[in-house]
Amino acid sequence: MKEFTQINIGAGIDIVYAKTDKFKTNEIAVSLLTPLCEDTVSANALLFNLISRTTKAYPTVNEFNRRLAALYGAKVNCSVGKLGENQSLTIMMSSLADRFAIDGESIGADCFDLIADMLFAPNTDENGHFFESDIKREKKLLCEKLDAEYSEKRIYSLRKLEALMFEGEPYAINKYGTKDSINALDGKALTSAYNTLLKSAKIQITVVGNVDIDYITARAAACFATVSREYQPPVKAVFKPFPEMIKDEREAIDVEQGKLVIGYRVNCEDNFAGRPDVRLFCDVFGGGPYSKLFTNVREKMSLCYYCSARYDRRKSCVIIQCGCEEENMNKAVDEINHQLESVQNGDIEEEFTAAKMGVSDLIMSVRDDSVSLCMWYSSQITDAEILSPEASAECNNSVTFDEIVSSAKLLKLDSVFRLVPSKEGE
Repeated sequence: MKEFTQINIGAGIDIVYAKTDKFKTNEIAVSLLTPLCEDTVSANALLFNLISRTTKAYPTVNEFNRRLAALYGAKVNCSVGKLGENQSLTIMMSSLADRFAIDGESIGADCFDLIADMLFAPNTDENGHFFESDIKREKKLLCEKLDAEYSEKRIYSLRKLEALMFEGEPYAINKYGTKDSINALDGKALTSAYNTLLKSAKIQITVVGNVDIDYITARAAACFATVSREYQPPVKAVFKPFPEMIKDEREAIDVEQGKLVIGYRVNCEDNFAGRPDVRLFCDVFGGGPYSKLFTNVREKMSLCYYCSARYDRRKSCVIIQCGCEEENMNKAVDEINHQLESVQNGDIEEEFTAAKMGVSDLIMSVRDDSVSLCMWYSSQITDAEILSPEASAECNNSVTFDEIVSSAKLLKLDSVFRLVPSKEGE
C-alpha cells in the first residue's frame, strides 16, 4: 500500500493523507508557509497563537477547552518555525481514532470542523476585528517565549550565531520577531496578516490516521473557495556557497557554562531528496555516540560537555553546538576543524556503517508515533516532492563511502559565536 496520498484542492493548497490504523489517535495539521519578513513575522506568530485558542462559536478559552474535552479530550498545539527564508505556522490537533468512538462519531471530521473554524471563523467582533483583550494576552505569552529563549542559553547562543552568520538574509530574523515588534502590534496589523496568509500562503493539510478523508477534502475545498487566492510559492533560500570572511564574535553575560556555536557554509543547494549524502556526513561528523565530535572532542579530549552537528538542508549549512569552558574554546574550534579534515581524508571506516544504520533507524522511527509521522510530512511543505520515511531511508542506504568524503569537502567555516561567563569589570 502507498505510504501516503497527496490531493491538490487549489493553487498552493494540498492535503497529504497517511492512512493507517496503527495508532490510537488521529493527527490533523494545517501548515501555512509565508516569507520571513521583519514587518510581518511577529504578527503572523501572534495571530496563529491567538486563533488556536478560541473561535467565534467558542469565544473564551474555557468554552474552547470544553469543546476539546467533548471531542474525547482532543488537544491543539500551535507551532511557529523557520524553513529556509520562510516562516512556517502550524496548528495540529490530536484526537482519539474514529474506531474508538462510543456512538460511531467521526471524530476526525469533527476535529477538522473545529480547525476550519479556527481559520475561517475566528473570534472577532461584528466588524471582523480581533478583541483587544485577546491580543494583549497573546502579546504577553509571545514575549514570554522570547524570554524563555534568552533564559535557555543553548537556544540563545544558537540564535546569536544565526544572526551573525546570516546577517542581511531573512533567515537571521527570529521566528517570533522582537519584543518591540510584538508590543507594537494592533488589531489592524493582525487583520492584515490574517487576510494575507489565507490569500497567498502555501498551505498543506496533513492527516495521519484513519478518517473520513472525503469529508475533510470537501470541507477544506469549500472553505478555501471563499478566499480570493493570489498564491505566492515559497521563497527560495539565499544560497552562499562560500563565506566572504570568517566571523568570530564573543559575548560575556552572567552564565555558568560557556556555549560555543560554529557555522559552516555547505557548497550545495537542497534538492528533492534532502541531500542524503550531506545528512549522513553530518551524522558521521557530529551525530550519534559513534561520531567524530562525540568520540574525540567530547570523550577523548574532554573539551566540551556536549558537542553535536546539525545539517539545515534548506540553508545549506552545518551548525555545531558545544557546551564549553572559555579556556577550551580555541582548542575546541581547532579540534573540530581537525576532525572535519579527518572525514575529508576518508578516515571514517568505523563511523560510516554505524551512522548509516543510525540514520536509517532514526528515519524509520517516525512511523512509530502519530505525531512524529505527521510532523515528518508537514515539514516537507517547502519541497516539490514529498518523501515517505521509507523512501528517505532508501535514499540514505544508497549513500556511498566516497559520497560522504566528497560531502565533507563542501564545508567552509563561516562563523564562530562564543558565549562566556562575565568577569569582574566586563
